[in-house]
Formats: sequence, C-alpha cells, structure tokens
Amino acid sequence: MQRPVIIRGVILASVACAAFAGQAWAQNRDKAWEVVPQVGYVFYGDPNLGNGTTIGILPPPTSTRDVRVVTSNIKNSPTYAFRFGYHFSKKHMIEFGFSGTSTTGTFHMHKTVYDTSVIPNTVKSDVTKSESVSVDLFMAHANYIYNFFLQHRGKVVGFVTGGGGILNSSMFGQTADPDMQPIIDFLVGDENDFMYDYGAGIRFFGSEKVGFRIDARQVHYGSSTRGSQVQTEATVGLTLILGGA
Repeated sequence: MQRPVIIRGVILASVACAAFAGQAWAQNRDKAWEVVPQVGYVFYGDPNLGNGTTIGILPPPTSTRDVRVVTSNIKNSPTYAFRFGYHFSKKHMIEFGFSGTSTTGTFHMHKTVYDTSVIPNTVKSDVTKSESVSVDLFMAHANYIYNFFLQHRGKVVGFVTGGGGILNSSMFGQTADPDMQPIIDFLVGDENDFMYDYGAGIRFFGSEKVGFRIDARQVHYGSSTRGSQVQTEATVGLTLILGGA
C-alpha cells in the first residue's frame, strides 16, 4: 500500500521542481564535484530473513516426525544517503555513496509433529510461532554514472549508473522459546558482504549549481545466513555542483 503513495509523491516533486526552474540552467561541468544528501525508502524482496523447511524423524520409542516450515519478512524502511561524485566530463563521472537504514524483520515457524507409529500418520501437534529481530544495514559503494541531457539548456539531466561495494548487516534479537532459539542464534550477528547495484535517476536544476535529484536502484548481495538478497532503494534530495571548468 505504501509504494503507490511514494511514487505519486516523487512524480509531484519532479513536476514542481521542473516548474520552478524557470529560465535558469545548469551544466554538468568538466572537472566539477557533485554533492548529494538524500532521504528515501528501501523495499525488501524475498527471501527476506531466509525461508526453508526442515524435517526431523525420531526413532522409537517416540516415533515422531517433526516438520518445521520457516517464512519471513522484513519491514520496508526509511533510508538516509550521502553521495559525492567527480565529473570527468559532462557525461562521465564516478560517484561514491553511503547509505544506512534500520528496520525490523519477523520470521514465522509452522511446526507440525506427526505420530509415525500409525498409518496413516496422525498429527500430534500443530503450532505457529513468530519472533522478531532488529536489522541494521549500512552500505558503501562506488559507481560509474553516464549523464544524458533531456533539455537543451541543461535544466533536466538524466543518468544511468552501476557499481559495487560493501554492505554491512547487523541483527539483534533474543528469545526464551527453545523452538525459536536455533533460528535466532543462526541469524543474529554481523556480516560484511560484497554488493553490486544498478539504477537510474534524473536531476532538475533551479539554478546553475543547485538542483533536485531522484534516484532508483536495485541492490544485490549474497548473505551467508539469508541467501541471495535483493532490495530496491528509492531516494530524493538536493544536488550541489561545486567548481568545474
């Protein structure tokens, strides 16, 4: 439900900035620096905290089969970013970025215990339990950016980008439930993973050195505990052009 509201807000902000630009212009100057403070939102994709099924069979005298199905989700969260880049030319630049977010992840365990001493097997117990953990993510990356001009005076500048870096994830949580404890123990902790991202964006300039910038990028990384992860980051903020030829 949140995604349409955010998209509408981005569109309205873009139209407003374009309208306020008037007759002013800006150019992506050669040898110029660009500084970009931003805020935005992160949308998390499957498998979130990690999903899976485990089956345990206990021999006589217990004669039971224990089936546990784990599903999970991570709550979409605000993010804060700071990027700065150097323009080798009007069209080519390299950019360094830092972003961070803090959110909550929840996993759900559906535990079914069957009596295997009879045929067909009967259900001895069937319960669903949930636990939450805190999730902090911090990302540092370097990207190549290619700029292209959508308006002859340089008031509207689009770009595509791609790059890589390091993503640090930290998880915190505890439980007194013995069924949930192994999952908590497995997930909780710090890890650093290589990430890569790609995306696109647009700048609307209201003067020669100040504009409004919108970014959207998809981030991929492989977590040792949660598997292959994909998340989408959408940000908006100011873009400041410093120096240049």
